[in-house]
Amino acid sequence: MSELTHEEALRLADALMGQELKETDARCSMLAKFIDDCDRARSRTSAWSDALRELRALHGYRSGLIRRRGLIQEALECPVGESPAKVALSPPPPIPTARRTQQQVQVQARRRRS
Repeated sequence: MSELTHEEALRLADALMGQELKETDARCSMLAKFIDDCDRARSRTSAWSDALRELRALHGYRSGLIRRRGLIQEALECPVGESPAKVALSPPPPIPTARRTQQQVQVQARRRRS
């Protein structure tokens, strides 16, 4: 068996990431349709809760796949032996947990008033 070159390995990784993204997108679409159908029927069962939880988890997984695929594609654009352009990195996006916590506090406050 011949060994893969650096570029071949990156191309294979890119193809695998692309396939995984397609499968994840398909699962997200199916879950979103199920959740929407339940919402329209005003039927929020445990299956609805499970689907919502899985969809949220899949969105996080999908974001990770997109980041990894971006890094793979960046590596493919850089010829072997050359270093990537020295560009300042952009700051990471803000973490949305603070907003989520604030919304939870507001919801809890509304419940107390009732």
